[in-house]
Amino acid sequence: MFTHSQHYEQTRAAATAVAGAVRCWFGISIVLVLAWSPLSPAQQSGESGNIELLELKTTLEASARQIRELEAQLAASKVQITTLTQSVAAANSDAAQAREQFEKLRTVLEGLGIGALEGSRDQVQEKLLAALSDLRIVDDQKRNVTDALMALSEAALVFAKNNDASSKGALDVALSRAEEAVRTSSGAGTTSESATDLHNAKVVSWKPEAALTVLNVGSRQGVRVGMPFTLYRGEQPIAQVLVVDVRKSVCGAVVQESLAQGAVPTVGDRGQIDPNRAF
Repeated sequence: MFTHSQHYEQTRAAATAVAGAVRCWFGISIVLVLAWSPLSPAQQSGESGNIELLELKTTLEASARQIRELEAQLAASKVQITTLTQSVAAANSDAAQAREQFEKLRTVLEGLGIGALEGSRDQVQEKLLAALSDLRIVDDQKRNVTDALMALSEAALVFAKNNDASSKGALDVALSRAEEAVRTSSGAGTTSESATDLHNAKVVSWKPEAALTVLNVGSRQGVRVGMPFTLYRGEQPIAQVLVVDVRKSVCGAVVQESLAQGAVPTVGDRGQIDPNRAF
């Protein structure tokens, strides 16, 4: 590959050659003048001597002109060498800065656990979707625990005020629900693959402009393109969807039919494979 340093060396060699040619041509011109001068006394008196002197003068003028041209070329070569030297220095500085910035970015990405350095876009999307799913699950669990504890507090106040069998039963129910909510949230932030199957999927994203839902099941759970799912909100069926894209831990499915008037899929809806529909 032709580099700045090679161009610099070639230009420097050319400048040296030009300088040598200037010195050589100047020497030849001096020799010619000295060689013709001893022969001129007899000829200077005549017409032939004037002609030869005129020729010598012409030759010297041509030599001087060529010397000036070569000196101009030499000066231009020196300017070009200086410019190339500055360009190489600037390029080396830019390359050093680019390497430093790349190393910083690489460190940040590796610290985040993102496989973008290998160009794995699917891996990045899966990590982001999985993180989004975990975040929403944690939010739901926190909300359930908060509601259960508030209900337990209210039941405890009612029991302390009335101290009868009815309030005692309500307190027991509230306590049981609170314990169940706390026990469920004890695994917050981690997604259990064994608990996530084709009958217990969750909607983690909904894109209404494309009628596309994202479920938190993928090839690990055996999902394949063309699989039909039914989405439920509680026990109410909401829509029938068809898987069109499958990743390792998530899949994308388009809505084929709405099963509840005015209802659209939302995050948190349950997805269940529909064995009654062929795929």
